[in-house]
Amino acid sequence: MKRNPQVPGDRLPLLITAAVFVVLLACLPPVLRLDNGLDSDRPMYQDMERMRALQSIYIATGQPPVETKLRDGDAVMIGTTEFIVSDGVTLTVRATKDDAFCISASNQDGTKSKRCSE
Repeated sequence: MKRNPQVPGDRLPLLITAAVFVVLLACLPPVLRLDNGLDSDRPMYQDMERMRALQSIYIATGQPPVETKLRDGDAVMIGTTEFIVSDGVTLTVRATKDDAFCISASNQDGTKSKRCSE
């Protein structure tokens, strides 16, 4: 059986695959930096969600929201549960009505967020 001589076009799929791999490899450092930047905000948002859940449960028992301002490991009792804010996070809870509240938060990077109950 005779083999056909190799033609230059046979390497084209290999070159395309190698080029795509190099481009993806070059994108890795910026993507990792972006991911680390997004992860730095995670404790703030987790604290806001935990505080929202605790306040909602407490309000459901007929109590008014617990107003507080916490920063860097401070703690507060909400009903029978102790809430401790994460390091680098400042969290403020303000009552807007007898059964509603707003939570404002910021972190050491200067990111700020505010959420209110319905």
